[in-house]
Amino acid sequence: MAAHCGSLIFLAILAQEDMKKKEISVRKIFLFALCAILYRIGVGQLIWGEVVRCLIPGGMLILLSYLTGESIGYGDGTAVMALGLWMGGRFAVLSVCAGIMLSGIYGVSCLIRHRKEPIPFIPFLLLGMEAVLAYA
Repeated sequence: MAAHCGSLIFLAILAQEDMKKKEISVRKIFLFALCAILYRIGVGQLIWGEVVRCLIPGGMLILLSYLTGESIGYGDGTAVMALGLWMGGRFAVLSVCAGIMLSGIYGVSCLIRHRKEPIPFIPFLLLGMEAVLAYA
């Protein structure tokens, strides 16, 4: 339960920053990831093979960011890596999928209204995480 609460607070802080500035603090992500590692050590769940698997969803987003010329920001991928450290790789994948679907719906509404502005992803990741927590 502590991991869920910590992750929600972390994503809420980053979502606010992402909506205001259209960028997120690497320092905050690093602090969150460090807390996740300390949490895993504290509960006796620090298995390096599992840690690597938890980083894969964020790594895939970083690769996608590189391939799309940063249409998806590198910060989004690093935030998902930190989320994976807290919640696990499977949970991170489900949250990212839900976040992508929600941001896609918002993107279509922006297209209909002829708005051409960057869409912050972290708020949708937060909503996706809440949906996964509620239904998975």
